[in-house]
Amino acid sequence: MPTTIELLKWSNLISSIMLILIGVTQIISLTILFSSFSFSFFMSFFLPFFLILFGIMLFASGQKMEFMDNNFRFLSSLLGRGLFNIYLASLAVYQLANAASDIIGFIIGAMLFCTGGFYLILHFCGNREELTSYKQQLG
Repeated sequence: MPTTIELLKWSNLISSIMLILIGVTQIISLTILFSSFSFSFFMSFFLPFFLILFGIMLFASGQKMEFMDNNFRFLSSLLGRGLFNIYLASLAVYQLANAASDIIGFIIGAMLFCTGGFYLILHFCGNREELTSYKQQLG
């Protein structure tokens, strides 16, 4: 039976790969070019690039890369990861709500939201000794 921290790591890994794939799919399908020119066009044009960037950041933080620890320290804490996952959930739901595959965005968004919520619960309600070991395992 996998531990809680292993489940969170796998959830982050799968979510980060899915975010990268969503961004690449949106760019390849050229849906960003065929929307009407407005504020939503601005969001639709740049959001796939941000999804790819944030997916890479989420993936790299899960792999304990030194660059992420030095430059994006908020991803090394439970509170930072929780808030970042909830933010990414809102981006994933928004991006795919405009596409034909709404259900994929809601599934990925729900997965990110639940993972972020669990990180927040661990941060605010966890036992301090267990949290220290979780933080060491997270990176």
